[in-house]
Amino acid sequence: MQLFLNKFFQEDDSVEDDSAETILVSTIDGRLRALNSLTGEVKWTLQEEPVLRSPSAVKQGFTFLPNPIDGSLYVLKNSSLKKLPFNIPQLVHASPCKGNDGILYAGSKKDVWFGIDPKTGLKMETLSSASADRICPANQKQTIFLGRTEYRVSMFDEKNRGKTWNATFNDYSAHLLPEVNTWPFKHYASSSHGYILTFDKETGEMKWEADLKQPVVALYLLRDDGLHKLPFEVMGKETMENVAKVKQRAIFIAEDRKPKNIFRN
Repeated sequence: MQLFLNKFFQEDDSVEDDSAETILVSTIDGRLRALNSLTGEVKWTLQEEPVLRSPSAVKQGFTFLPNPIDGSLYVLKNSSLKKLPFNIPQLVHASPCKGNDGILYAGSKKDVWFGIDPKTGLKMETLSSASADRICPANQKQTIFLGRTEYRVSMFDEKNRGKTWNATFNDYSAHLLPEVNTWPFKHYASSSHGYILTFDKETGEMKWEADLKQPVVALYLLRDDGLHKLPFEVMGKETMENVAKVKQRAIFIAEDRKPKNIFRN
């Protein structure tokens, strides 16, 4: 989608960067992008493991489709999808277990903390039960620690040992701080692309849009104490394009109705 409004919302250079907070956007390819909350400008990008890894091949009667946003699972049978009553993290916590349909579940999880410099996105430290690596000399006053949990689940068909399915799901939500109820913006993201629209809650004004080229999985507010969850609503690509066009027309009309100074040089 063409970015219709950037030029309208980036012409005001009077906004102080210090007044803007940092939004951390997680995309399905594993990247964490830090965005200026007032302009949507990308400050830095941190490449991590993909949010989801699962087989792409379809096995008749034994294919599961995971949702990268929350790890929920759908089973594909007879060309129809059925949502399962559990997600990948819940399966891992309950494993080893056996379903009524004869499916055997086995899972594991690994927790990792990594410290970053919030201004540059540079990874300073990685802490886990296996090891502790200091990549750069860490300044404790500047380092913010983000917690990530890796869930691995395997499924086996008790009747047909050849039917197996594996998935790995990386999640930051297990270590999140409380949601910020006073957040002044409302965010929308496309369901299949990396488009984000941000509006002012009070005025309804569209503040900025961004195209991250990869589907958005989660939005967080990055503060000194860590990650706070930011809610967002999912829209289809065409709906988001139409919203942007309507807002663009509204801006043109508003600009045209402004009094003109005929004596201005």
